Amino acid sequence: MFEFDEMQIDAVVAKGRQGLWGPLARAVSLVENSPPWEVSVPRAPRPCHIVGVTGPPGAGKSTLTGRLIESCADAGQRVAVLAIDPSSPLTGGAVLGDRLRMETHLSGRPEVFVRSLASRGSHGAVAGATRNIARLLELSGLFDIVLIETVGAGQTEVAIVEVADTVLLVTVPGLGDAVQSIKAGLMEVADAFVVNMADRPGVRETTRHLRLAAGRANAVYQTVATEGQGVDELRGGLQKRWQDLTEGDRLQELRLHKWSSDASLVAEAWVADCAATMDLEPQDSMHNAVNRILKEAAVRWTQ
Repeated sequence: MFEFDEMQIDAVVAKGRQGLWGPLARAVSLVENSPPWEVSVPRAPRPCHIVGVTGPPGAGKSTLTGRLIESCADAGQRVAVLAIDPSSPLTGGAVLGDRLRMETHLSGRPEVFVRSLASRGSHGAVAGATRNIARLLELSGLFDIVLIETVGAGQTEVAIVEVADTVLLVTVPGLGDAVQSIKAGLMEVADAFVVNMADRPGVRETTRHLRLAAGRANAVYQTVATEGQGVDELRGGLQKRWQDLTEGDRLQELRLHKWSSDASLVAEAWVADCAATMDLEPQDSMHNAVNRILKEAAVRWTQ
């Protein structure tokens, strides 16, 4: 297992403070290309706000994230962005187009660190290494906020909640029963909601439905990301939530709750990796086949 030591982190930080992102980018690549059970990232002494930006395809997540970069940077916050793009089911490659859509907002901002990640078939619309990469960015101490933009997500793809301190759900007016279509999944885990493209017809109705469904009128924002409208108000809301989380033990309790889920996901990935290398007997019952996989996974884990 590879674990980042203090000297490695210090080298990354020293270069990062000079605006030189090469060492950090290489560290991220190491994490991204390693199975989750082979990398150990220590807990950071100073937490930073990890915000997941999710929602249906076409809602303008990349444009909104780009505007949030501008707003946060202009307010003096140090920003990192992880943009996750879907991988091809055939080749495993990804276009990484989210980064391209953000380029306008990144121009002239060398202090912002942006990394594109391919989902590589991970469930939950979040790349498998995203958790460890987010922890690494936090451990560096170089950032106040980390924005994670997920693949366009449906109602079952809610894995971002296991990574982020705040889940931001982005939707648009005019999607008919869009609120109902996401209610069974993302609605329950989102901490704030954005009705983007708020210059379109139906914005009031969509906003009202979200406020009723969420039960929190102050957690719904309206934006026109292409024009930058409403983005500063959204940033202010995110800052207010971070202040609330860091008062007392709320953030610690939130992250401890996610710890067992992290362990379960690593265990699941380990068992799947072991199973892929085993030759199971077709005549075996399902019970016996599962039993063999679990025993073999346990033996390999202790070696």
